[in-house]
Amino acid sequence: MKTLLKICLIILIPLILLILWLTLTDYKPEDLEAVSITHQSRETAGDTLDIFNWNIGYGGLGRDMDFFMDEGERIRAPREEYVSYREGIYKAINESSAEIYFFQEIDWKSTRSYKDNQLEQISDILRGKSYAFASNYRVKYIPSPRIIGTQYGSVHSGLAVYSDYTMKKAERHALPGNYTWPKKIFFLDRCLLMTVLPEKSGREWVLINLHTSAYDKGGFLKKEQLEFIKTLASEEFEKGRYVVIGGDWNSFMPGTDADQFTSTETAQEFYQPLPEDWSMPGWSWAFDPKVATNRSLKDPYEAGKSFKCVIDGFLVSPNVDILEVKGIDLNFANSDHNPVMLRVGMK
Repeated sequence: MKTLLKICLIILIPLILLILWLTLTDYKPEDLEAVSITHQSRETAGDTLDIFNWNIGYGGLGRDMDFFMDEGERIRAPREEYVSYREGIYKAINESSAEIYFFQEIDWKSTRSYKDNQLEQISDILRGKSYAFASNYRVKYIPSPRIIGTQYGSVHSGLAVYSDYTMKKAERHALPGNYTWPKKIFFLDRCLLMTVLPEKSGREWVLINLHTSAYDKGGFLKKEQLEFIKTLASEEFEKGRYVVIGGDWNSFMPGTDADQFTSTETAQEFYQPLPEDWSMPGWSWAFDPKVATNRSLKDPYEAGKSFKCVIDGFLVSPNVDILEVKGIDLNFANSDHNPVMLRVGMK
């Protein structure tokens, strides 16, 4: 009996201390925070914009990866594999041509990305564009399912906007809803990153980069977040601004579904459409239904087998014209997402 008690204490005491430490160090951002702008440009935006959106999966979720949080087995890519994915991502960014870049899951000195400062690395590739960064995942230590071996470690990740043009301001808006304790101390603090760009004639662009929650049971968190986005975006439009919302919506784009692409793997439960009662009259969706933007991480990527869907795209206000939208099929070589390019103009 005493031996059993000792074993229980050996297991429980470190676990209790870990949860206590993570609770005390839990990231607690304000609902609204000003975000600093690095390398501020002196150029002013015109009445059209080319915008590139990509969830880069922190450079750790290329074609050979599955992921333990999505029913896979692997925890993080070994350094050599990570570097291969990272360099593939950076090559694709370097070969792209856009004035504005939205990134999700961009890391700053996280264990899973081998302490790289991806913000500055991408800034170097984009030749000193202005950029703003909003944290949405800051945890001192993420426990792994294995006590011994590869650990997930510390995470600092978020959303970034890079711009050729002057940003009048950048703000981090916390998205409502969260998991209950202790689950919440291990999960993301969802947010959106809003930037305001003056336009040459005196008008203003509002660019909103987001990464909303995957569906919780009942979809309550997602519904709260979508209502917040609708309210904020509508308020900006009513001010006479030209609003572009883009990113990883973690929902099927309207008119697409789980059967959009042929695969032998079925969709996991967290893949869901947007709520039927959620809409923004007069606003327009921009995405490419022909190019999958996300693949399942249950297993390494295999064409024809892996589940694929379209969950990344844009929503624009009634005073914005969609001039062109195109998915970029990179075959999930270096990320579990594909990029989307958008060209928009002021009406």
